[in-house]
Amino acid sequence: MDRKMVLDRIPRQFCEGPFWGNGKMGAVLYVQDGKLCISVDHVGLWELRETLPDEPKAVFSEILKHKKEYLEGDPDYVEQTDIFEEHIGRTKLPALAMELQLPGSITGFMAETDLEKAETFLSLEMEGDRRAEGRIYLDSCVNILMIELQGEGAGSLEVKALGWDLDSPRLRPLKNWNYEPCIQTEKEGCFVVRQHFGGDRSAVLNAAGQAFKEAGKEGLRLAVSIRTGAQAEEETMAEEGSALVLDYLARTEVFLEAHRGDWEKFWSGFDIRVPNERLQEAFWQEMFKLYCNEREDSSPVTLQGVWNPNHRMPAWFGDLHNDLNVQSCYWPAYKTGNVNLVRPYIDYYSAASQRFMERTWKLFGIRDAIHIPTMMAPDGTGAASEWCFWNTILGPELFVSVDFTWFYEYSREKDTLRDKIYPFVERVLHLYQGIAFEKEDGYLHIPFTTSPEVDRDGHMLLSDDATFTLSCLHYLCRKMEGYAQVLGLDGSGWKAFGGRLAPVKTNEKGLPLFDGIDVFASHRHFCHLFPIYPLCEEAHNEVAQRSLDTAINQGFLEFAAFSCPYLGIMASRCGRGNMARTMLELYCMVFRSRNSFTVNGDPYQNGILRISDTNAGESSDAFTLESGFFVPTALCEMFVHRALDKVWLLMGMPDEWKSAGCGGLTVEGGHKVTIDMEDYRISRVKLTAGCEETITLRWKGDNPVKRILKNGAEEEGCGFTELMLPLRMQDEWVIEF
Repeated sequence: MDRKMVLDRIPRQFCEGPFWGNGKMGAVLYVQDGKLCISVDHVGLWELRETLPDEPKAVFSEILKHKKEYLEGDPDYVEQTDIFEEHIGRTKLPALAMELQLPGSITGFMAETDLEKAETFLSLEMEGDRRAEGRIYLDSCVNILMIELQGEGAGSLEVKALGWDLDSPRLRPLKNWNYEPCIQTEKEGCFVVRQHFGGDRSAVLNAAGQAFKEAGKEGLRLAVSIRTGAQAEEETMAEEGSALVLDYLARTEVFLEAHRGDWEKFWSGFDIRVPNERLQEAFWQEMFKLYCNEREDSSPVTLQGVWNPNHRMPAWFGDLHNDLNVQSCYWPAYKTGNVNLVRPYIDYYSAASQRFMERTWKLFGIRDAIHIPTMMAPDGTGAASEWCFWNTILGPELFVSVDFTWFYEYSREKDTLRDKIYPFVERVLHLYQGIAFEKEDGYLHIPFTTSPEVDRDGHMLLSDDATFTLSCLHYLCRKMEGYAQVLGLDGSGWKAFGGRLAPVKTNEKGLPLFDGIDVFASHRHFCHLFPIYPLCEEAHNEVAQRSLDTAINQGFLEFAAFSCPYLGIMASRCGRGNMARTMLELYCMVFRSRNSFTVNGDPYQNGILRISDTNAGESSDAFTLESGFFVPTALCEMFVHRALDKVWLLMGMPDEWKSAGCGGLTVEGGHKVTIDMEDYRISRVKLTAGCEETITLRWKGDNPVKRILKNGAEEEGCGFTELMLPLRMQDEWVIEF
C-alpha cells in the first residue's frame, strides 16, 4: 500500500486542502474566490500582550471561601470577561498567504501527496480546457515552500503575497489592537511582505518566481519563505529571506535531496502494518503531521500547529492547551521511538519555570512552586487572559509533569532528568504540598480539584480529591522517589508525602470521578481513567474493566472528537481489540475533514453527537490536532504496551485481523519492539533493550515459545506461555513461536 494521500475534489475550505510543514513553517493550499490560496504560517506569529490587569482577582484561599461565587463568575473572585470576544489577550495569530490568479476558474482538482517524500503532485483543470500541473513541497531543512506549475499561462500567473485583511470581521481583534496593513515591496524579482504585530514584532514573507519552458509548455517556479523577529531586525530578515529564495531557485535539486533524505530518515525508524485500509492510512497521515509539526529544535505543538488559517483568528487562541491537548500530541512520538521530537516541549516548559513560579506566588502564595495555565502561550503566560477562569484552576501542571516523566522513561537521559525533569516536577509537588490539608481520617486531601471537563448544573464540577489529581500525585511521588535514587538524592520526602495523601478509591463501578461521585454522564476527557492511561499502571484487571464499562454505559452523545480514539487506547489496555478498532474507525469516519484535519462537533451531520451549542454544527475550519494523534498512539497500544513491569503483546488486536506487524515501537525503558502476527497468532518478536531491568512478557493467545535467542545465542524458555527477561542495555532478544 502506497503512502499517499489523494484529494480529488476542489478544496473550497481551509480544512480540505493539501498541507506541508517542517516544524517552524507550515502551509495549506485551498481555493478562495477562484484563486489558489496558500496559507503560510510560522511558529513565531504570536500576540503576547496582556489586555487585562496581570493580577488575580482573588487568591486561592479566598476562592476556597467563595466557591459558589467563583464558579458563577463573580468578578470579585475571577476575571469576568468573555475571553473569546472583546477582551481577547495573548493568542496565536493567523498565517500570511500567497495567492495565484489562474487563467480561468478551476473545474477539476487532484492533489496526490507522497507522505514518504512530503511532496505533492498537483493537477488542475480550468475553463476552456486549460490544464496545469506541477508539484508543491515545504523543504524539511530550510524554511522554503516550493511551488512548481506548468501549463497554458502558467509562466505569466499573477502572484500576490498577502498580509492580514484588517477589515474582515473574523480578524476583528487585530483591528482592535491597532494593527497596521502590511507593507509590500518588490525588488529585482523578489516580493517582500512586512506585517507588523505584537507591538514590536514583524513577520517577513519573501517570494521569488522563475518562469521556464519545458516540452513546449510554460511554467513557473515560486519559492516562498517566512520568518519572524523584532521590527528592528526587519530589514535584515528581508534581505536574508530574498537571498534564500533566490538561492533555492538556483540550487533546487541540491536542497531537494537533503529534504528527501530527512523524511526518509524519519520514516525508517518505525512501522505498523494492519489489515484495515482506513486505519493504516490514518496512521501514516498522523505520523506525517507529527513530523510536519515537530523537530528537535522547533516549538511545542499548539492546537492547530503550523497550520493556522490566514482568513480567521485561530480557534481557541491556537494555544498550548494543557488539559490533554498538548500532551497527547507527543504520545505517538514516544511510542514510535521518536522521543527526540519531544525535546522542544520539555525545553520550553522548563525554560518557562520562572514565569510559572511567579504566577503560583500570586495565586497561591507559595514560593518555589509551579502552577500552569490551562491555556498557555509559549513563554509560559496565560493565553486569552492570565487570570480567566480556565487559567486559575488546578490540574494543568499535572498533565505536563506526567509527560515530563515519560521523557525520562523513554529516553533515559540522566542529564535531562537532573537539570529539567526533577526540578520541574519537584516544584509542581511543592504546590500540592502547600495546599493539601488534613481531614479527620488523618490523610492529606487536595481542595477544589476538577476532572476535566465534567460539568454539573451548568458549571464545571469541582470538589476535593479528584481521582485524576490523586492518581497523578501518587504516581509522581513514586517516580520522584525512584529518580532521587538515580540522581543520588534523598527521596524519602516523596515517599512520606505519598504515604500521607488520601488514597485513590475504587468501587464496583471502577474508578470514580471523585470519592463518592461516579461517572454520571457521557463526557469528553475521561481523566478519571488516568491510572489506565497515561499513568499506565492499570491494565488487564478488574478495576480497568469496570471503569471502561462505566464510561461506555453513559453513552456517546456528549463526546468530543478525541473521545473515541482516547477510549480506543483504554480498550486496547483492557484487551478489547474489537472495541479499540471500532472507536478508531468512528473517529476517522465522523471527525475528519477531507484532508484528515480534525473537525469538532458534528458539522457533517453524522448523528453521533447530541445537538447543542457546544458540540455540534461548529465550522469545520475550527480544527485541532490532538485528536488525530490519538490514532497512531492507539494503534501502537494495540501491538504493545506496558503496565509496571509487564509488557503486553498484541493484547489490543481485533479478532478478525489475521495478520499484522510492527517495527521499532517503543515502551517505557526505551525498549524497542518488533512483532509479526500470522494466522491470528503471534509468530515472532524482537526486543532491543533500552536499559537494564527485568520485565515479564505476556501475549495474546496461549501459543508457547518455540525458540529464544539472546544476542544470537540460544536461551532456555521453550514451551513457556510467558517470559521473564533480564534485560541489559542493547541486548537483542528474538522469540519465535
